[in-house]
Amino acid sequence: MKLSHALVFLGLMATPISSWADTARPLAAGEKPVPGSTEAELWYGMDQAEKEIRQSPYVIHDPALNAYVREVLCAVTKDYCSHIRLYIVDVPVFNASMSPNGVMLVFSGALLRLQDEAELAVLLGHEFAHYKQRHSLQQWESAKRTTAFLASFGVLTWAGGVGLVGGIAQMAGFANMMQFSRDSEREADRVGFGIIAEKGYDPQAGMRLWQRIQREEAAEPNYRKNRSAVFASHPKTLERIADMQSAAETYAGKSSERFQERYAAAVQPFLFNWLDAELDKRNYNASIQVINERLPQASPSEIGLYEFYLGEAYRRRNSGDDRRKADAFYAQAVSRNEPPAAAFREHGLALKRNGKNTEALAQLNLYLAQMPNASDRLFIEKDISELEKMK
Repeated sequence: MKLSHALVFLGLMATPISSWADTARPLAAGEKPVPGSTEAELWYGMDQAEKEIRQSPYVIHDPALNAYVREVLCAVTKDYCSHIRLYIVDVPVFNASMSPNGVMLVFSGALLRLQDEAELAVLLGHEFAHYKQRHSLQQWESAKRTTAFLASFGVLTWAGGVGLVGGIAQMAGFANMMQFSRDSEREADRVGFGIIAEKGYDPQAGMRLWQRIQREEAAEPNYRKNRSAVFASHPKTLERIADMQSAAETYAGKSSERFQERYAAAVQPFLFNWLDAELDKRNYNASIQVINERLPQASPSEIGLYEFYLGEAYRRRNSGDDRRKADAFYAQAVSRNEPPAAAFREHGLALKRNGKNTEALAQLNLYLAQMPNASDRLFIEKDISELEKMK
């Protein structure tokens, strides 16, 4: 049974055996729903979606990344950890969610935007708190009786320009329908912040994260129109900042660990692919903001990567003097430690356009030396041949 069908069926037919007081009570570690209850039906629908998620090509199976995120997750969730199934999904939008049956999705777009382990702990702790406090079930109990809600319920298949299908779309679609109240969000902050403060993480992490998200929104004129619907279950960003600040003040002075280097090492192998996917969304103003936010904390081996992708963002946006900006970033990138091979290609092509043939030839040869099996090798060899004739 598809999740959408299962949930509409339970919304129309199920008569909950458990009381409202039971569903409002926090979920105990390892607790299962009462058979025949609305909660049991909801778990069943989510279990069917999870079967598809396990086979999804979007799931990132890298052992090191999964072990790291799960380690932080277990630090945050403690006794609940063994009952939570974590799936890191390769989707370039800022999102994380947790279903009532213990499935947590963390999107690569969120990992790209986080800057330290404390911020990861805040994100995981907040989603875990929604699960522990049964917020989605409470919301479903309240909303499923309305005709408009049932008529509008469907499966989300689009997210910020990225098509989603199968279980991930179904899980995200459910999360999108769960418009948590401000009180539920504040409770999730309170519970989540209590956990991370106990573990010694910096309570200011959440506020830093949401302030960056606010700057990203401000950078993109059409952000609200283009924003991924899968994150619509969360309140407006300014509300999140205010709530995070209030929650952080409760734990001021109790902890300060950020573990930036540990987080950077965990995500570093994926930055090239994640930045590629980020630009493929074509929200270039927002992407430029995201990359610029990462630059100040970049390691020497990452600076060239970020400068190359800033060049790519300006080149693809191609507005005003963007081409000049792109060429300048390509030139900076190739002067750094360990720039991506593509930076030599783009810098070489820029030099060729500007009539600097000798320098262009050197850069294009460097590109092919690093990428002997490049898919565009024939095209670059043609450019090299033309430049050699101009000597």
